[in-house]
Amino acid sequence: MKTLIQKTWIAFVVATIILVLAPKIQNAQVTKSQVLDQNISIYAEDEPLSDIIEKICKYANIDYSYNAKIVADKKISLNISNKPIKYVLDKLMSDFYLLFEIEDNILVVRDYVPLDESIDYEQNTRQYFGNNRGFLFNSTRKKSITIKFKSASNLIIIPVTINESDTLNFILDTGVKFPIITELPFINQLNLNYMMPVQLKGLGDGNELTAYRSGNNTMNIDGLTARNQEVQMIIDENFQISHMLGMPVHGLIGFNLFKEYVVEIDYLNEKLTLHKPEYYKYRDRKNDIIMPLHFDGNKPFVRTSIVTDELIEVPVKLLIDTGASDALWLSENSDERIKLPQNHIETFLGRGLSGDLFGMKGRIDGIWVGPLVLPKPIVAFPNSELIDQLISSNDRNGTLGAEILRRFHVTIDYRNSRVKLRPTHKIKEGFNYNMSGMEVTNPMPGMPIFTIANIRDNSPAFGAGLKENDQILSINSSNHRSLELNDINLLLQSKENKKIKIKVLRNGEEFKTSFELKKMF
Repeated sequence: MKTLIQKTWIAFVVATIILVLAPKIQNAQVTKSQVLDQNISIYAEDEPLSDIIEKICKYANIDYSYNAKIVADKKISLNISNKPIKYVLDKLMSDFYLLFEIEDNILVVRDYVPLDESIDYEQNTRQYFGNNRGFLFNSTRKKSITIKFKSASNLIIIPVTINESDTLNFILDTGVKFPIITELPFINQLNLNYMMPVQLKGLGDGNELTAYRSGNNTMNIDGLTARNQEVQMIIDENFQISHMLGMPVHGLIGFNLFKEYVVEIDYLNEKLTLHKPEYYKYRDRKNDIIMPLHFDGNKPFVRTSIVTDELIEVPVKLLIDTGASDALWLSENSDERIKLPQNHIETFLGRGLSGDLFGMKGRIDGIWVGPLVLPKPIVAFPNSELIDQLISSNDRNGTLGAEILRRFHVTIDYRNSRVKLRPTHKIKEGFNYNMSGMEVTNPMPGMPIFTIANIRDNSPAFGAGLKENDQILSINSSNHRSLELNDINLLLQSKENKKIKIKVLRNGEEFKTSFELKKMF
């Protein structure tokens, strides 16, 4: 068996279903026609179809994705000289009754369904996507299961496996209906089933994303198993968030856990406990805050009030979102009384499904959580037309995020439509933010490499001469090898007037400078 292909390449293998990332020319996004119009020469004798697909994609500098089952045991012999890639793919796919499409530098291969099999196709669709049961305890005798989680930027990260893969890290997100894979693991084989493209629209400045919908998957979390699961996969480097958290994160999961159980979140001890509802007994304490949950599209909402910086009390409907690291997000357009605080800054807010999010941040006077008022919370006001669309669809004013939730021991009960918030000692902490004016990322999560990004004009970091893409070598005498991203973030939001001494690497040369943290609002 031999193969000849007229181009040299260096392969970097990333197995998910099986995914190979070929080197991109200057990371350029090539068009579909640019790929398909390239001429290629291939000679193969009894070669696995999967190998041919991989070699074509490496030649064209694009990624690929397919269900391993649909190409298994398929082999082909061919001798093609200087023909367009489209010609080669058309031949390969027609020989095996497969279809292909190219979106966002990705070749997706999926099953071909003849028109005369449309009824079977509909039944197959229901088989793969119809039930989507939740997670079940592996032991029927257990009444509860406790899962240790990791925390990064207030987010809950739990271990998950899909189709007997190695362990993946998923963010627990109450705002997510189906599990979403956002980043591809480098060593894992997921063998996702029955993939088909769908369009997703989320918060951000970009356009719709092409995701790939996969059904009939098996997912495992310590002591729990969920079968016949729908998983959506997004392959878009613009939505990768691991470098913002300082650890590998592969996706999001939410509703499938919350819908079946009473879920306790112990932020202090980093424990997540799932209780079978039929055995769970409420033991409400005097200082527990009980709030009713309202549901819209499987997403949980609470009603409360905020106090603006002009001391106007405004009733609000907020999405409870464990996947939002900030305290509050609000939309000015949802209520004429909700206005941008007079003292505010324009800044980078984070990353959504459709790209980077920018907007304003400032403080309001307070937010009521039951009988408690939390003073001076920091509120983000995103600049996105999608906010208005989301608000109008479910009549909400914004989002209550993890910077507030982490101050409580949280119990969420979907079945009985209630959330219990037990204050911890964290309730007394003030609301802080990064006072340097620069964001720091970890481009290789798990490695002590930290890069400066998104420097705000006229900020302390800007005034000290720091620039985007500077690599941090040390900060306040701590070498980068001894630091984690969370350490740096906590330092930059520690206290006003704190002096920050920093050494960076820029264009191969070291640069030292210093600045003081400064509150802007």
